Amino acid sequence: MQAEKEKALVSVIVPVYKVEPYLRECLDSIITQTYTNLEIILVDDGSPDNSGQICEDYARKDSRITVYHKENGGLSDARNYGIDRCNGEYITFVDSDDVLKSNFVSTLMELIEQYDADAATSSVQRFHELPVGGGGINSIFEYREIHTRVLSSVEVLEEILYQQRGTGSTYSLYKRKIYADIRFPVGLYYEDLAVTLKVHLLCRRVAVTNEYMYGYRHNPTSIIQNEYSPKMLAVIPVTRQLYDGVCASVPNLKVAAASRAFSACRMVYFKIPFNMKEERRKIWAEMVRYRTDIIRDPKARKRERLAALCTYLGSSLFHVLFSGAYRRWQRGC
Repeated sequence: MQAEKEKALVSVIVPVYKVEPYLRECLDSIITQTYTNLEIILVDDGSPDNSGQICEDYARKDSRITVYHKENGGLSDARNYGIDRCNGEYITFVDSDDVLKSNFVSTLMELIEQYDADAATSSVQRFHELPVGGGGINSIFEYREIHTRVLSSVEVLEEILYQQRGTGSTYSLYKRKIYADIRFPVGLYYEDLAVTLKVHLLCRRVAVTNEYMYGYRHNPTSIIQNEYSPKMLAVIPVTRQLYDGVCASVPNLKVAAASRAFSACRMVYFKIPFNMKEERRKIWAEMVRYRTDIIRDPKARKRERLAALCTYLGSSLFHVLFSGAYRRWQRGC
């Protein structure tokens, strides 16, 4: 390995909003990384609790931490704020209620260097709370025999679109140049889905490890767990843009893009109260738009193919058949 002073600087961007119960665990997992040449950018996005003060407390203890306080603009705006101010050759995003395994940065850096990749990504460990009475952050990560693959941009996109891996911008490390001209769309939900095509088309190679190194906390206040909000209708322009972009740039992944768009719309559909007929109609129209491709696609997930097939029964019966199953799945996330 290179001497520490010769190691590339890695910028860790952490948007912070209303995460007082979890923030210390997140920051502890970052400052104890075995790769130490870090620039840790904490963007306090107008948090109404004590999260901003916790950020300042940690900055006094660790000179690698820089804290910015700004008016609330949402996750995308906070990430963009950090991108515009970071100095690292490499960049990673961490959500402030999540945690990192101690070798997260070092392992992904090694993979990028070993395979001359533009990005490296890990597997995600879901958890509820850290164990009480010892064990530490690393103890939540399950052990598995480690395998590494090197994929092209198209191969990674295909796995993302078929949901064989997550869409999120976290749990990965990127060369800074990938985000030179890319910013997250402000004011929209599904910001990761909105940029995934642009990001991965710029990556010649992506090194993928199945090692669990990013801890995703099951947080009942997260967007995926929230009750319906009109902002969730952003799924329509976001998935349309994704689908149209894939058709134009990687036409052989058209059907895979239809599968991902259908799945995202289906998730929102079951959040909409039954009496909100106009909103349900809009999402239903999007699902119908993609269903034919999915039914015929052997690579699509079974639940998507079954759901697409059942849309032919009509919206009312579809709701009866699938709404209960969706809620059981959601509770188990």
